Amino acid sequence: MEENFKLLGRRVKFMRMDKGISQTKMAEMLGLSQTNLSNMESGRTTITTQNLFKMKEILECKMADFFVDFDAEAEEATNAKGEGTGKQAIELEDAVQILRLLKAVEIKGV
Repeated sequence: MEENFKLLGRRVKFMRMDKGISQTKMAEMLGLSQTNLSNMESGRTTITTQNLFKMKEILECKMADFFVDFDAEAEEATNAKGEGTGKQAIELEDAVQILRLLKAVEIKGV
């Protein structure tokens, strides 16, 4: 599951950079520190549901856009680690579970 949060963070970073938005500017728009956003993008901290919805608005995308290409990214990450060629795909059910976990983390205030 931790790998999924890293993939989500990488996807946010990719989309932010694709839009030409600096990390500092995006953090400011989210009301976060640049360090906090950096930690989210690297997967060191989770992205709350609230922040994910804000990111969706800033990046002018659909929520599903955060979860596309996870199949390829997961496979690349697996191959880079030398763990064989097994495909680690994130299914819709996994994406829903991630959103539920993010909501639970947000509610607990972690």
